[in-house]
Amino acid sequence: MFKKIALATALIATASFATWDYFPVQEAGKGQAEAGLYYDWDNDWSQSGIKVGARYALIQNLELSIQSFGYQFWSEVDCKGCPNGGDGLRDLTLGARYQIDPRINAFLDVNLPIGSDDDGRNGHPVSSNEVALYLGGQFSMAIPEAPGLAFGTEAGLDWGFEHDNFERGLEIHVGGEMDYTIPNVGLTPYLGLQFKLQLTESTTDDGDTGWDDAGDNQINIWLGAAYAIDPMITVKAQLIVRSGDMDGDATGLYAAADFNF
Repeated sequence: MFKKIALATALIATASFATWDYFPVQEAGKGQAEAGLYYDWDNDWSQSGIKVGARYALIQNLELSIQSFGYQFWSEVDCKGCPNGGDGLRDLTLGARYQIDPRINAFLDVNLPIGSDDDGRNGHPVSSNEVALYLGGQFSMAIPEAPGLAFGTEAGLDWGFEHDNFERGLEIHVGGEMDYTIPNVGLTPYLGLQFKLQLTESTTDDGDTGWDDAGDNQINIWLGAAYAIDPMITVKAQLIVRSGDMDGDATGLYAAADFNF
């Protein structure tokens, strides 16, 4: 049972918590919508789907967002007796960021398990079945000595509530990203890294799971580029590599188009 829960966690890894970005909140009245295709794989499993989202600065310094929503086309596991994930709607993440000053943001994301939970012949739903909170803070700044260069950082706690007699251990996430907008070109390459550490052991109603998974960790690295076709439309693509004993190893591709308004 617990092996299947661990595998399910890996299968929905693309839906795991990630704030919209690590940089300052947009000005009041401005927003952005995004739609993109993702594909993840490693030696044992692969999955593909579409992810959509939007954010809007409702008032000055307050941004609301819809993240990690979309549709999973398929997922499969090359493992005898292991469940595949099938297709269906993904879970929905709602987010809020408040800019305390020009360099510091506080954030809260809430994962709502509204995704497909039809096991069917695939043996596992698309949804995580988990209500979860991700909260923390961000620090970002431009580099005056290097026009176009900026970096952003983030630290947060990921807390999943009990579901199906299982409660995931508390996690801490620390990440950073460096962006460089090439002057007069509209091209912004970027490089990011995130480290995750599980602080407490996962448990069931009967006690601990026997995994002894406290201390499990993961490193995510991504390399991408965004190109502004005009002030309203941006396209981007990124390569993501994940490694560690939390959710396993994987490589992913994500390509998206943004509409700014």
